[in-house]
Amino acid sequence: MNAALERLKGKLVVSSQVMDPRSPLGRPDILAMMAEAAGLGGAGGYRVDGVDVVRELRARTSLPIIGIAKDRRTGFDVYITTTVADVNALCDAGADIVAAQATSGTRPGESFAELTAAAHARGAAMMADISTFEEAITAAEQGADVIATTMVGYTPQSTGAARPAFDLVRELVGRLDVPVIVEGGVWTPEHVAASFAAGAFAVVSGSAITAPDLITKHLLSGL
Repeated sequence: MNAALERLKGKLVVSSQVMDPRSPLGRPDILAMMAEAAGLGGAGGYRVDGVDVVRELRARTSLPIIGIAKDRRTGFDVYITTTVADVNALCDAGADIVAAQATSGTRPGESFAELTAAAHARGAAMMADISTFEEAITAAEQGADVIATTMVGYTPQSTGAARPAFDLVRELVGRLDVPVIVEGGVWTPEHVAASFAAGAFAVVSGSAITAPDLITKHLLSGL
């Protein structure tokens, strides 16, 4: 197993990204500082979007970094780390692990298998962001080093699926030889504990930690 990936075992990974393009927190230095601050609370690693954020954060931490590059072109189903050029740029910036979308649908760049090969050629691990059991199996067959439930609920084939995807994780842990990470919908300490109880290798939480706009909406939702 990739050494950086091994360091994430049993850890909470914090995703520091902005979901709303209007957010004033979208600067690479701010996103890196939010991630770094989460480290003070015990984060075992980070997931960040963009080469500039990876580079900024790499200068601030020795913890493992999962890098992604969102492709904001329209007309395609797949948008998370879509090209070999993205993979190489993330590795150059200091990402230890590259995450790429491994869901079915149209792609603007190379296949997931080709992206995985490019990451491995650079000594990085590949995380597959999936939404279904079948996608996870295919991604593992194509060389993914770790599977994450990131896209559950965000694809037509997973509409209405529960998040966090505890049942899917149990199913995958019983079937796959590669580790499985819970990502998506993790908002409470109970979610984190239940993820590990389901057999998760690690847990990723983002909005509950680094998205003040979504945290505010969540707190107001009970009124």
